[in-house]
Amino acid sequence: MQQITSLLRRPVQRKMSGRWLRYFEALAGQAEDKTLSERLSALQGSYNILVVAEMWCPDCHRNLPAIRAVARSAPHVSLGLITREDAGNEFSAFFGIDKIHIPFAAVLNSNFELLGKFIERPRNANDAQGNMTDRYRKGEMLLDTTREIAAVLFRAEEAAAHCRRQNS
Repeated sequence: MQQITSLLRRPVQRKMSGRWLRYFEALAGQAEDKTLSERLSALQGSYNILVVAEMWCPDCHRNLPAIRAVARSAPHVSLGLITREDAGNEFSAFFGIDKIHIPFAAVLNSNFELLGKFIERPRNANDAQGNMTDRYRKGEMLLDTTREIAAVLFRAEEAAAHCRRQNS
């Protein structure tokens, strides 16, 4: 756990570069959902999103802007971004995985307990045969990424609210 908390405490690379990343950043801005952003801004709990990514990865180019949009919309969400090399074996052991597929976004509570994860692409980015859809390839499914990450946060908020009601 110490390694995970230290990885999150590193400053997030603020300026990402690359032609494709800029392209998907622009698309992520167009794909924002006002209602979703309002719900994210109302989150009460503190959360962390730790993303393992590489700048050469097309899936990272597509999904990082959407993940960053979630963190920007939610005032109590910290975002950490590391490379697969930085993640290392301790990361794999902590999350119980053999191989780190990227992007790998771990959504954690304030105690760094895993609430959910997003791996590579949205669930519906592949067709029935398992092939990547053209919609995903063109960046038309960024809102799906945002919704999947946000859904983890919303479930955590609902569970916390339920616990508060039970204890009062």
